[in-house]
Amino acid sequence: MSKKWLLVLILLPIMSFGQRNVDAITDTVETKNGTVLLYKNFTWEYLENEPVMMSIEEDSTGIFSSQWINDQIFAYKMQRDSVRDTLLLLADSLHPFHMPIYGHLFRGFTYTHKGLDIKLNKGDTVRAAFNGVIRYAKYNRGGFGNLVIIRHYNGLESYYAHNSKILVRVNQIVKAGDPISLGGSSGRSRGPHCHFELRYKDIPMDALRVIDFDNQKLIAINFPITKKVFYPNDYNVNAVYYKIKNGDTLGRLAKKYHTNVKEICAMNKIKTNTKLRVGSSIRVR
Repeated sequence: MSKKWLLVLILLPIMSFGQRNVDAITDTVETKNGTVLLYKNFTWEYLENEPVMMSIEEDSTGIFSSQWINDQIFAYKMQRDSVRDTLLLLADSLHPFHMPIYGHLFRGFTYTHKGLDIKLNKGDTVRAAFNGVIRYAKYNRGGFGNLVIIRHYNGLESYYAHNSKILVRVNQIVKAGDPISLGGSSGRSRGPHCHFELRYKDIPMDALRVIDFDNQKLIAINFPITKKVFYPNDYNVNAVYYKIKNGDTLGRLAKKYHTNVKEICAMNKIKTNTKLRVGSSIRVR
Protein backbone atom coordinates (compact mmCIF):
# COMPACT_ATOMS: atom_id res chain seq x y z
CA MET A 1 0.00 0.00 0.00
CA SER A 2 1.34 3.46 -0.92
CA LYS A 3 2.12 6.04 1.76
CA LYS A 4 -0.55 8.30 0.24
CA TRP A 5 -3.33 5.75 0.73
CA LEU A 6 -2.01 4.89 4.18
CA LEU A 7 -2.25 8.56 5.15
CA VAL A 8 -5.83 8.74 3.84
CA LEU A 9 -6.82 5.69 5.89
CA ILE A 10 -5.29 7.22 9.00
CA LEU A 11 -6.99 10.59 8.50
CA LEU A 12 -10.46 9.28 7.69
CA PRO A 13 -11.39 8.51 11.31
CA ILE A 14 -9.78 11.79 12.38
CA MET A 15 -11.97 13.80 10.02
CA SER A 16 -15.08 12.12 11.36
CA PHE A 17 -14.73 13.96 14.65
CA GLY A 18 -15.02 17.31 12.92
CA GLN A 19 -13.61 19.35 15.80
CA ARG A 20 -9.96 18.51 15.18
CA ASN A 21 -7.80 20.67 12.96
CA VAL A 22 -6.34 18.12 10.55
CA ASP A 23 -3.88 20.67 9.15
CA ALA A 24 -2.36 21.01 12.62
CA ILE A 25 -1.57 17.28 12.85
CA THR A 26 2.06 16.48 12.09
CA ASP A 27 2.10 12.73 12.70
CA THR A 28 0.36 9.73 14.22
CA VAL A 29 1.97 7.21 16.51
CA GLU A 30 0.68 3.78 17.45
CA THR A 31 1.06 2.94 21.16
CA LYS A 32 -0.26 0.19 23.39
CA ASN A 33 -2.93 2.63 24.54
CA GLY A 34 -4.10 3.42 21.02
CA THR A 35 -3.39 5.86 18.19
CA VAL A 36 -1.89 9.17 19.30
CA LEU A 37 -2.18 12.35 17.24
CA LEU A 38 0.80 14.73 17.29
CA TYR A 39 0.16 18.44 16.76
CA LYS A 40 2.33 21.29 15.53
CA ASN A 41 2.27 22.95 18.97
CA PHE A 42 3.91 19.84 20.46
CA THR A 43 0.78 18.63 22.23
CA TRP A 44 -1.00 15.37 21.58
CA GLU A 45 -4.18 13.39 22.19
CA TYR A 46 -5.57 9.93 21.60
CA LEU A 47 -7.62 9.27 18.51
CA GLU A 48 -10.67 8.40 20.60
CA ASN A 49 -12.93 11.09 22.04
CA GLU A 50 -10.67 11.41 25.05
CA PRO A 51 -8.35 14.42 25.39
CA VAL A 52 -5.02 13.59 27.00
CA MET A 53 -2.96 16.76 27.13
CA MET A 54 -3.62 20.46 27.32
CA SER A 55 -2.37 23.08 24.89
CA ILE A 56 0.94 24.88 25.23
CA GLU A 57 -0.93 28.01 26.33
CA GLU A 58 -2.49 26.15 29.26
CA ASP A 59 0.88 24.73 30.26
CA SER A 60 2.75 28.03 30.41
CA THR A 61 4.26 27.04 33.76
CA GLY A 62 5.77 23.85 32.33
CA ILE A 63 4.06 21.68 34.97
CA PHE A 64 3.08 19.05 32.41
CA SER A 65 6.18 19.23 30.24
CA SER A 66 8.94 19.26 32.87
CA GLN A 67 9.81 15.97 34.60
CA TRP A 68 6.87 14.25 32.89
CA ILE A 69 7.73 10.56 33.36
CA ASN A 70 5.18 7.79 32.86
CA ASP A 71 7.16 4.70 33.86
CA GLN A 72 8.60 5.83 37.20
CA ILE A 73 6.83 6.76 40.42
CA PHE A 74 9.12 9.62 41.35
CA ALA A 75 9.86 12.18 38.66
CA TYR A 76 11.74 14.92 40.51
CA LYS A 77 14.00 13.20 43.07
CA MET A 78 14.35 16.40 45.06
CA GLN A 79 15.08 17.01 48.73
CA ARG A 80 12.65 18.95 50.89
CA ASP A 81 15.33 21.51 51.74
CA SER A 82 15.59 22.39 48.05
CA VAL A 83 11.90 23.34 47.76
CA ARG A 84 11.26 27.06 47.83
CA ASP A 85 8.35 28.56 49.74
CA THR A 86 5.30 29.05 47.57
CA LEU A 87 1.52 29.36 47.82
CA LEU A 88 -0.63 26.80 46.05
CA LEU A 89 -4.20 27.41 44.93
CA LEU A 90 -5.90 24.14 45.82
CA ALA A 91 -9.37 24.78 44.48
CA ASP A 92 -11.57 27.37 42.81
CA SER A 93 -14.54 27.39 40.46
CA LEU A 94 -12.40 25.92 37.67
CA HIS A 95 -10.48 23.45 39.82
CA PRO A 96 -12.76 21.86 42.44
CA PHE A 97 -11.99 19.22 45.06
CA HIS A 98 -13.53 15.79 45.52
CA MET A 99 -12.85 13.15 48.17
CA PRO A 100 -11.09 10.17 46.57
CA ILE A 101 -13.28 7.76 48.56
CA TYR A 102 -15.67 8.08 51.47
CA GLY A 103 -14.64 5.66 54.20
CA HIS A 104 -13.08 5.17 57.61
CA LEU A 105 -9.60 6.63 58.02
CA PHE A 106 -7.65 3.99 59.93
CA ARG A 107 -4.06 5.10 59.41
CA GLY A 108 -2.54 8.52 58.95
CA PHE A 109 0.72 10.19 57.98
CA THR A 110 3.80 9.20 59.99
CA TYR A 111 7.56 8.99 59.54
CA THR A 112 7.25 5.61 57.87
CA HIS A 113 3.81 5.94 56.29
CA LYS A 114 3.51 8.82 53.87
CA GLY A 115 -0.21 8.85 53.22
CA LEU A 116 -3.74 8.20 54.45
CA ASP A 117 -5.24 4.72 54.48
CA ILE A 118 -8.98 4.88 53.81
CA LYS A 119 -11.05 1.73 54.24
CA LEU A 120 -13.20 0.58 51.32
CA ASN A 121 -14.74 -2.55 49.83
CA LYS A 122 -13.14 -4.25 46.85
CA GLY A 123 -14.63 -2.76 43.72
CA ASP A 124 -15.58 0.59 45.25
CA THR A 125 -14.96 3.52 42.92
CA VAL A 126 -11.94 5.71 43.67
CA ARG A 127 -12.12 9.23 42.24
CA ALA A 128 -9.69 12.01 41.34
CA ALA A 129 -9.25 14.53 44.15
CA PHE A 130 -8.47 17.47 41.83
CA ASN A 131 -8.40 18.23 38.12
CA GLY A 132 -5.22 17.04 36.46
CA VAL A 133 -3.48 14.66 34.08
CA ILE A 134 -2.63 11.01 34.69
CA ARG A 135 1.16 10.67 34.92
CA TYR A 136 1.39 7.04 36.06
CA ALA A 137 -1.14 4.23 35.81
CA LYS A 138 0.07 0.66 36.17
CA TYR A 139 1.08 -2.06 38.60
CA ASN A 140 3.97 -1.12 40.87
CA ARG A 141 6.17 -3.86 42.34
CA GLY A 142 7.45 -1.56 45.09
CA GLY A 143 4.41 -2.21 47.26
CA PHE A 144 1.78 0.18 45.90
CA GLY A 145 0.18 -2.48 43.71
CA ASN A 146 -2.08 -1.01 41.03
CA LEU A 147 -1.16 2.65 41.33
CA VAL A 148 -2.53 5.84 39.77
CA ILE A 149 -0.64 9.14 40.03
CA ILE A 150 -2.28 12.40 38.94
CA ARG A 151 -0.35 15.62 38.46
CA HIS A 152 -2.50 18.66 39.14
CA TYR A 153 -2.44 22.16 37.72
CA ASN A 154 -0.72 23.63 40.79
CA GLY A 155 2.16 21.11 40.69
CA LEU A 156 0.82 18.80 43.39
CA GLU A 157 0.57 15.08 42.67
CA SER A 158 -1.91 12.68 44.25
CA TYR A 159 -1.32 8.93 44.62
CA TYR A 160 -4.02 6.24 44.75
CA ALA A 161 -2.64 2.78 45.59
CA HIS A 162 -3.70 -0.88 46.10
CA ASN A 163 -6.44 -0.73 43.46
CA SER A 164 -8.03 -3.87 42.04
CA LYS A 165 -8.45 -2.24 38.62
CA ILE A 166 -7.17 0.91 36.91
CA LEU A 167 -9.75 2.80 34.83
CA VAL A 168 -7.50 5.46 33.29
CA ARG A 169 -4.31 5.61 31.23
CA VAL A 170 -1.28 7.85 31.16
CA ASN A 171 -1.65 11.36 29.70
CA GLN A 172 -5.42 11.28 30.15
CA ILE A 173 -7.05 14.47 31.43
CA VAL A 174 -9.33 13.94 34.43
CA LYS A 175 -11.54 16.19 36.49
CA ALA A 176 -12.15 16.16 40.23
CA GLY A 177 -14.62 13.38 40.95
CA ASP A 178 -13.89 11.36 37.81
CA PRO A 179 -13.58 7.59 38.41
CA ILE A 180 -9.94 6.56 38.10
CA SER A 181 -9.83 3.09 39.65
CA LEU A 182 -11.64 0.40 41.60
CA GLY A 183 -10.52 -0.17 45.18
CA GLY A 184 -8.75 -3.33 46.22
CA SER A 185 -5.80 -4.79 48.09
CA SER A 186 -3.07 -5.20 45.49
CA GLY A 187 0.60 -4.84 46.38
CA ARG A 188 1.67 -4.84 50.02
CA SER A 189 -1.71 -4.58 51.66
CA ARG A 190 -3.46 -6.38 54.51
CA GLY A 191 -6.97 -5.66 53.29
CA PRO A 192 -9.00 -3.52 50.86
CA HIS A 193 -8.22 0.17 51.25
CA CYS A 194 -7.10 3.22 49.32
CA HIS A 195 -3.65 4.49 50.20
CA PHE A 196 -3.87 8.20 49.33
CA GLU A 197 -0.87 10.50 49.19
CA LEU A 198 -0.21 14.13 48.35
CA ARG A 199 3.27 15.01 47.15
CA TYR A 200 4.90 18.19 45.93
CA LYS A 201 7.82 17.51 43.60
CA ASP A 202 7.97 13.95 44.96
CA ILE A 203 8.15 15.07 48.60
CA PRO A 204 5.26 13.73 50.73
CA MET A 205 3.12 15.98 52.89
CA ASP A 206 0.45 15.24 55.46
CA ALA A 207 -2.84 15.29 53.54
CA LEU A 208 -4.69 16.09 56.77
CA ARG A 209 -3.07 19.53 56.65
CA VAL A 210 -4.97 20.05 53.41
CA ILE A 211 -8.19 18.04 53.88
CA ASP A 212 -10.76 18.30 56.66
CA PHE A 213 -11.42 14.57 56.62
CA ASP A 214 -14.33 14.60 59.08
CA ASN A 215 -16.26 17.11 56.96
CA GLN A 216 -14.98 15.76 53.62
CA LYS A 217 -13.72 19.12 52.34
CA LEU A 218 -10.60 21.24 52.02
CA ILE A 219 -9.42 23.15 55.06
CA ALA A 220 -8.70 26.19 52.86
CA ILE A 221 -8.48 26.93 49.14
CA ASN A 222 -4.91 28.20 49.45
CA PHE A 223 -2.06 26.20 50.94
CA PRO A 224 1.41 27.58 51.80
CA ILE A 225 4.27 25.26 50.88
CA THR A 226 7.11 25.62 53.37
CA LYS A 227 9.73 23.16 54.57
CA LYS A 228 7.77 22.39 57.73
CA VAL A 229 4.76 20.96 55.86
CA PHE A 230 6.88 17.94 54.93
CA TYR A 231 7.25 15.29 57.63
CA PRO A 232 5.24 17.41 60.09
CA ASN A 233 6.24 15.31 63.10
CA ASP A 234 9.51 17.27 63.05
CA TYR A 235 7.47 20.24 64.24
CA ASN A 236 4.86 18.41 66.33
CA VAL A 237 4.39 20.28 69.62
CA ASN A 238 2.46 17.27 70.97
CA ALA A 239 5.44 14.93 70.74
CA VAL A 240 5.75 12.42 73.59
CA TYR A 241 9.13 11.59 75.13
CA TYR A 242 10.03 8.75 77.49
CA LYS A 243 12.96 8.44 79.89
CA ILE A 244 14.73 5.10 79.49
CA LYS A 245 14.69 2.72 82.46
CA ASN A 246 16.43 -0.57 83.17
CA GLY A 247 15.04 -3.36 81.01
CA ASP A 248 13.49 -1.08 78.39
CA THR A 249 13.74 -2.17 74.76
CA LEU A 250 12.52 -0.63 71.54
CA GLY A 251 10.05 -3.47 71.17
CA ARG A 252 8.54 -2.89 74.62
CA LEU A 253 8.27 0.85 74.04
CA ALA A 254 6.62 0.32 70.67
CA LYS A 255 4.03 -1.99 72.24
CA LYS A 256 3.42 0.36 75.18
CA TYR A 257 2.82 3.40 72.95
CA HIS A 258 0.93 1.56 70.19
CA THR A 259 3.52 2.15 67.50
CA ASN A 260 6.35 0.08 65.99
CA VAL A 261 10.12 -0.11 66.26
CA LYS A 262 10.64 1.26 62.76
CA GLU A 263 8.61 4.37 63.60
CA ILE A 264 10.50 5.04 66.85
CA CYS A 265 13.83 4.63 65.06
CA ALA A 266 12.78 7.04 62.32
CA MET A 267 11.64 9.69 64.81
CA ASN A 268 14.88 9.47 66.76
CA LYS A 269 17.18 8.83 63.80
CA ILE A 270 18.60 5.69 65.36
CA LYS A 271 19.04 2.09 64.23
CA THR A 272 17.09 -0.93 65.43
CA ASN A 273 20.20 -2.26 67.20
CA THR A 274 20.96 1.02 68.98
CA LYS A 275 21.64 0.45 72.69
CA LEU A 276 19.26 2.42 74.92
CA ARG A 277 20.98 4.36 77.68
CA VAL A 278 19.28 4.45 81.06
CA GLY A 279 18.25 7.99 81.93
CA SER A 280 18.23 9.28 78.35
CA SER A 281 15.03 10.47 76.67
CA ILE A 282 13.59 8.98 73.52
CA ARG A 283 10.65 10.14 71.44
CA VAL A 284 7.86 7.55 71.30
CA ARG A 285 5.05 9.47 69.59
